[in-house]
Parts: sequence; structure tokens; C-alpha cells
Amino acid sequence: MSPAVVTGGSDGLGYAIASALTAQGADLILIARDPDRLKAARDSLLQHGTSVHTLTADLSDPGAVTTVAREILALTDRVSTLVNNAGTAHFASLGDTSTDAFDTMWHLNVKVPFLLSQALLDALILARGSIINISSYWAHKMAAGRTSAAYSATRDAINSMTRALASELGPSGVRVNAIAPGAVHTSTYEHAYLGQMNPQQRQAHDQQVSVAYPLGPIGSPQDIAEAAAYLASPRAARWTTGIILAVDPAHWVRRPPGSAIVMAMPSGATSAASDSDSPSRANFVAW
Repeated sequence: MSPAVVTGGSDGLGYAIASALTAQGADLILIARDPDRLKAARDSLLQHGTSVHTLTADLSDPGAVTTVAREILALTDRVSTLVNNAGTAHFASLGDTSTDAFDTMWHLNVKVPFLLSQALLDALILARGSIINISSYWAHKMAAGRTSAAYSATRDAINSMTRALASELGPSGVRVNAIAPGAVHTSTYEHAYLGQMNPQQRQAHDQQVSVAYPLGPIGSPQDIAEAAAYLASPRAARWTTGIILAVDPAHWVRRPPGSAIVMAMPSGATSAASDSDSPSRANFVAW
């Protein structure tokens, strides 16, 4: 079976997606920055009985995509699924968004998926494979008190690129879709948000989520992984392309009476960019 390629595959959403794909029998090529996490992910995923190759690379480096694509094509001439999961987020006001912060987000969230899809195009066509781009509800949902212009722009760009590539590559048999997750409880979310809250803030957070989300609590990585497994399936999703699949508890259809939901975080709550979305500075959590 042609392997699936997952960027940011060592933890969080990427690892969950990789696990769901291996459960369907897919061989894997995982790409991430941290070799120790990659090894741990590989050791865990091997239990499914499929092959797992790992490539250590920091896709924020300008030449990394070229190197990674060359290494992938040395392993296989066919790619069944490319999951463009690696990305980063920086929430800041227009005046406080630096050129470097914008360029970093644009590179990881838009340019890397474009260039990697381009480099692996022949392999995807040979396999009649699919591309799955990980986007975000921030492409269309804004929140009072949490400025997101630059980040939202990159996520709307990946959505437009998804639709355009679906139109372009459909005649070649390649499907292109995106997933726009809502708030998901990953290790990054725990570290950057929940772990910074005192007990009263955590209680308020849980209460507000239960009011704002018709389906209740925030999601798990497995919720996103199951959606990716569906989109990757050449049988279940053989006639599905060009969609931006919202996987969230319909928070956008409901607002608590009288106010938007914005929770102040302790000032200075930060997290570095990781292999999947993680705000580099987060002083607010908003839904």
C-alpha cells in the first residue's frame, strides 16, 4: 500500500491522525522536528503492524521542504495521502504583529503545504491519492478580545488553496480537502491555556464551554483523526473533494445570552510554535 505522509506527526493532532490511518492499514512517513518524540511516536504506531518511517525536519527552515520531499521520494514513488498538519499561530493585534511573525505563519501555514503538495504531486497522481490540509475555525470565526488578523488570513488562504487544488487536480484523480477543527484538547492546549488557569478560571472555562457548545465539551485529537481517516479513504470519500470539513461542536451557531465568551488568561502565558497549531503568545482564550 502506498504510504501516507503526515507533517507534524509526532504528537497532538498529527499523531492522532497518523494513528487513525495506521488503524486502516496505512504505512506511514512521519515528519516532525523533535527526533525523540518521533521515535516515541514510531514505536507506538508500530503496534498496528504497518511500516513507519520518520524524517526529522524543521519545516520552518526555507530549504526543508525540498530536502524532505527528496527523502520521501527516495522511499516511495507513490503517496496515498498527504496530511499537511504542521503549522503555527500567533495571536496579536494589527499594530503588534511583526513582519517576522507574519512571515513565519505564512510560511508554515500556507507556503509549506503548497510546496510539499507540489513536490509530491507526481507521487500523489500515481497513487490517485488525496491531500488533507489542516485549517482552523479561525478562518471564519472571530472573537472579541482575541485579535487574529494574521493567523486568520493564513487559515482562509489554506481553505482557498484547498478548493483551487481540488478543481485543478480532480481530473488527475487526486482529491483535496481540508479539516477546520474547533477547540481541541491537545497537550499544547493544556500547556498554553488550561495549565495557566487557577481553579476558579478553570471552573469558569468549563462552564462557559458547556454553554457555548451545543455538543458540550471541547474536542479530542481523535475527533479530528476520525475525520481525516474518512477523507483519506479512497472508498468512503471517493466522491468528496474541495470541502472544508468543520469538526467542532457548532460553537458558531450559539452565543451565550448577553455576551461573547472571552476569558482573560494570566499575562505572559506563552507557548512556542510546535509541530501543530500553538499560539506563540496567548493572553486570552476565546470561543
